[in-house]
Amino acid sequence: MTWYGDKFEPKRKNYSLLELLRIGIKVFFLIFLISSNLILFVVLRFIEKNIINFNLSPSIVSFVSRLALRVVNIKFTVVGNPMKEKGCAVANHVSWLDIFCLSAVQDIVFVSKADVANWIGIGTLAKIVGVLFISRKRNAVIQNNKYFRDRLIKGERLLFFPEGTSTDGLQVLPFKPTLFEAIIKHVDRSNLYVQGISLVYSAPKLEDKRFYGWWGHMEFFEHIFVILSTNKKGSVTIYFHSPRQVSMYKNRKALATALHNDVSSVFTEVS
Repeated sequence: MTWYGDKFEPKRKNYSLLELLRIGIKVFFLIFLISSNLILFVVLRFIEKNIINFNLSPSIVSFVSRLALRVVNIKFTVVGNPMKEKGCAVANHVSWLDIFCLSAVQDIVFVSKADVANWIGIGTLAKIVGVLFISRKRNAVIQNNKYFRDRLIKGERLLFFPEGTSTDGLQVLPFKPTLFEAIIKHVDRSNLYVQGISLVYSAPKLEDKRFYGWWGHMEFFEHIFVILSTNKKGSVTIYFHSPRQVSMYKNRKALATALHNDVSSVFTEVS
């Protein structure tokens, strides 16, 4: 479900020749950065699974994410620390930039809607790095819960966006409790935790406060081009909140509400 908000979306941008050149250079660099390191990632992942038990492939993802943020002129600051306990993480969703921001600072497996698996290029990349795809259909809840449990039992730390859509980045929408079901019913919930993460973006100087948000009728590639066209710097602050022990909550709605309060509290403070 797409969020449209109650304000007009930014108008489509007309690019100058310099901006088009800037977009072209950044797109080329990002494609080269991702594709070249993808080969190394695949090789390392194969070695880790079949030959030697070590875990270096996530460092490739972190390296690429940090460099990508530099390409798009976004400085990131971290407040708090990623949890060390077993479990999941949840965050507010602003745009595709969230993937780079969150991957830059922790080893995480993203949960995404099944449609993304069919996106040209992006879907293939997501499959390679291990994204967990789930269906939004109501009759798929049981299967989705099984996927969640299987990944958690393997020790993977899953991250999903409970708002169910991206926003303008100025607020946090109510959390949908559906995906919390698998966490609440996990076989070892007493040792399972969920950490809330807040992503607070600051637009480049003189730009709309909603500059990094992707919502409403905005086209995906148009949003990418707008961000790549500027040479002005923006920033994002990543807040890691205290992990919450799953066994302390009686149902998925209570857990979803508690985590929503964590993530949204930062927005109340900065507004």
